[in-house]
Amino acid sequence: MLYVDILGYLAGALVVISLLPQTIKSWRSKSTKDLSLWRYIIYCSGLLLWILYAFLIQNGPVAFMNGLGLLLALSILFLKIKHG
Repeated sequence: MLYVDILGYLAGALVVISLLPQTIKSWRSKSTKDLSLWRYIIYCSGLLLWILYAFLIQNGPVAFMNGLGLLLALSILFLKIKHG
């Protein structure tokens, strides 16, 4: 099972890392005008469901990595709502 968990953490890390450039750019520029509000609402909802699913099946890597992704996506969503 250890290799399966490592694979889960690696996959999750790539997803989280993919969110970093947009998160950093949005925080620095305070501009999210080119980002879709609905995309981030739907994305955050999907991540929340993945976390719930992971808890139900007791899968730590999926819950943890989607939790990190949700934090980054929520920060972008917050900026989108605040700065439009």
